[in-house]
Amino acid sequence: MNQSPSSDPKRSGRRRRLWGALGGAAAGFVLASIVYLLVTPVLEASPGWIRELQGLSWNLVPVLTVLGGVTGWLLSGPRAPRS
Repeated sequence: MNQSPSSDPKRSGRRRRLWGALGGAAAGFVLASIVYLLVTPVLEASPGWIRELQGLSWNLVPVLTVLGGVTGWLLSGPRAPRS
């Protein structure tokens, strides 16, 4: 007997959250990379202790990537039923 696969709500919810997390991580990575590329030359040209922040600026990329993934996961979570 040929049966069409049933749409499991749990599975589609997990898939939606996974895509949300991946999309959020990608958006966080792109945003962090743009900020890094714009801020780093300014920090390198700065005198004194501000120049030292250039080494820390690369940390923006992994931190915003993870935060974007977590935000995407949370925003794509279960939807409240509409009444």
